[in-house]
Amino acid sequence: MTEGRAERDPLSLVIGATAAQLIGGLVAQMSPFVVDGLMKGLSLSERDAGLVLTVEFLSLAVAALVAAPILPRLSARYVAFAAMTLTLLGQSASLFTTTWASLLMSRGLAGSGEGILWALSLSIIASRSRNPDKIYGYFQIAWALVSIALFSVAGAAVAAFAHRGILALISVTVLLLAPFLLLVPRARTHARKAREDAQGEASPVLGVMTLAVVGLFLTAGAAVYSFSAPMGDRAGLDRHSIGHAFTIGHLFGLAGAVSATWLNVRAGRSIPITVSCAGFSLVVLVLCLWPDPVAYVSALLGSILLYYFSTPYLLGLAAALDPTGRWAAAAGSVYLFGFAAGPLLAGTVIAAGGYAGLAAVCASLMVPVWALALFVNQRLNASSSEASRPMGSPSGPHSASEFTAPS
Repeated sequence: MTEGRAERDPLSLVIGATAAQLIGGLVAQMSPFVVDGLMKGLSLSERDAGLVLTVEFLSLAVAALVAAPILPRLSARYVAFAAMTLTLLGQSASLFTTTWASLLMSRGLAGSGEGILWALSLSIIASRSRNPDKIYGYFQIAWALVSIALFSVAGAAVAAFAHRGILALISVTVLLLAPFLLLVPRARTHARKAREDAQGEASPVLGVMTLAVVGLFLTAGAAVYSFSAPMGDRAGLDRHSIGHAFTIGHLFGLAGAVSATWLNVRAGRSIPITVSCAGFSLVVLVLCLWPDPVAYVSALLGSILLYYFSTPYLLGLAAALDPTGRWAAAAGSVYLFGFAAGPLLAGTVIAAGGYAGLAAVCASLMVPVWALALFVNQRLNASSSEASRPMGSPSGPHSASEFTAPS
């Protein structure tokens, strides 16, 4: 840990990557208001508005997945500005669209740019940062702060201007963040020498396992999040109270992100991931099975806190797989697929087995998430310790590398 304090990542890298992360995920973060605006402004049904958002999410995820393997070969700054241009073109076209087909095309275009930026933000941190887990924690802090600010005005924007209001708000936010993309490194993404010396690229099997961890965790989380407002109705709260609960929830999320950033990997990744899986199982059971106002608000706040706390560790696990950032970018794509699949899973399960079924499915998904994450983490620790051990030194459970390598 002394080494981590001595060598800090350049502030410009952190700010540039954070800007790319925020631009790439704004629509997903503001999705409840986007759906509401589309329904109000274009008289779309819930199904049609959901379809528009699904098209954008799929474009996001596919673009991130396609970009992941080639990002290390390209200039990060040029990619960032090209992707931002695609995003703004799609957003601008959506403001003035009048047909269903053109709306789907414009949202797909915007999603492509957003997905590339999302993958880029994860890739450049995984390949350049000395401590990716900590920077991913900074990402979550930034998300909590931006969410609090945007959520406070998004409702008014939709009420006044329907879909144009929320899309204009997102576009203005993109323009405000765009200058910070100048801080994204111009040179091609490169592997950190320290990590290259310590370890090579992990087995593809470990990579696939890590993608499964991220995808399953996000699918379960998005399934619960997407129906958390109806759960509030079941608990006897009105919409105004539910909105306040979500606003307070993002303050709790800020606390979760700060905690993850401060704790970092001092205790390794196993304990935080275990706490996240166990905690999520508990809050989903309370949300789905205990229709009580106090229980609902408490569990909602806990779920948002756990989401912000757990994300840096899950993405950090992917960043530890290889020094080029390819697996981290791929994990970002799977993250988005999980975000898109969650509402579909929840709707299907609730239709078949009610909220009790949703609780059972989402809590059960935490078992493979936990088991796979701990297995991958154990293998990475073993590889890192083996690579950093001097030739001929005795192997033992308390080698120095155990405390310096990412865990």
